[in-house]
Amino acid sequence: MSRRGFMLLEIMLAVAAAVLAAVAGFALLSRIQSRVNQESERVVAADIACSALALIESRAATAENLHGSVQSRVISLEEAQAGVLVQDPVYRLEIETTPSQWAGLAQIDVSVLRVSDDSVVYTASQLVRQAGGAM
Repeated sequence: MSRRGFMLLEIMLAVAAAVLAAVAGFALLSRIQSRVNQESERVVAADIACSALALIESRAATAENLHGSVQSRVISLEEAQAGVLVQDPVYRLEIETTPSQWAGLAQIDVSVLRVSDDSVVYTASQLVRQAGGAM
């Protein structure tokens, strides 16, 4: 094989290797972007669940009032008191209250579900003092 033919073969192999590396890089970036979007959604859902738990714990809202409500962002105390809980039908709350083994405490489980496919995005649990419990 002549020197020119060998050089052409080297260039073609280098270009092919570069194209394969670029395709692999774009596939990796796509997976990273998907993961970032999932985690961003989980952070928003965690904020909503923690806000609901805080409202229930402070007795500014009850589990019954928040159950089934739809949120798109963090729940504020003003929205809960004004009854303005339906903002954008992105997430829905499911709240379960279970008596605990300790007197005066109940376990509150708040699940944030995606409205579009009813899948659970985030769940938070906390022990909360019941209204009739000792302070």
